[in-house]
Amino acid sequence: MKKKFTLALTMLLMAGMAYDYNHNSAHTFSNGAPGGQTGSPGDGSNCSSSCHTGGPSQTNETVSITSDVPGSGWVAGTTYSFTVTATNAGGTEFGFQISPQDNAGNLIGTLIASGSGTNFSAGGSDYITHAPGGTAGAGSKTWTFEWTAPVGGTGSVTFYSAINFSDNTGNQFNDVIVTETHVIPESNVGISEAELASISIYPNPVINEIHVAAKDVDEEIMITMYSMDGKKVLQEQFDGGDITIDIASRNLNTGVYFLNLEIDGKTTIKKLLVK
Repeated sequence: MKKKFTLALTMLLMAGMAYDYNHNSAHTFSNGAPGGQTGSPGDGSNCSSSCHTGGPSQTNETVSITSDVPGSGWVAGTTYSFTVTATNAGGTEFGFQISPQDNAGNLIGTLIASGSGTNFSAGGSDYITHAPGGTAGAGSKTWTFEWTAPVGGTGSVTFYSAINFSDNTGNQFNDVIVTETHVIPESNVGISEAELASISIYPNPVINEIHVAAKDVDEEIMITMYSMDGKKVLQEQFDGGDITIDIASRNLNTGVYFLNLEIDGKTTIKKLLVK
């Protein structure tokens, strides 16, 4: 009798452990997907190959990624709004992760978790994911976030995403995972060669001041400076002529920066070394 009771108790504990595993695995990520699961070349994994394995194939599930980036493409340093919409008639629980990356998995530009129901994945700001309370929907779910474009010359940017259509049963093995990509081009509106010939930027390397000689430019010049990771560190508007920009007081780290000049809606980029 004692052996039977012990065996029954052991089986009950094992069943409980199995339930807890499935239940916790399915619900742990309701607070946001872990990083590195977009299915990008750099990530090499998505939710269907890790925490939501063995689920059914995509049938009626659809994904839409839209933005207010103009058809002409993104412009360096500009912040744009993005919307991710997951649709499945009858669905009530959804999740997602998205990241703009190069083929090595490096983040391109800057992500901003500005929308309701969005957050950064744990461990950094390279991935946008669903926030606690940002998974419930009636047939569809929409998330919004913002993205600040990187320095000019980066080229087209690919946003990689993985969207979870949960069956909301507490079993992660029944969820449908859909991967989606969204490519946006870089604007190619640039300052003409003739206009560039009338502009000089010096010295390079830079120590305390940047000088921009643009005496033949009649329009206003918007000058924006970015660090290597795409963060804006300076932005000022000037009239044409001899321009002096004081950077000594800005406490910039030594390294490579990009100076974006915008004249009458046209842009050009100069690479500078700050010492």
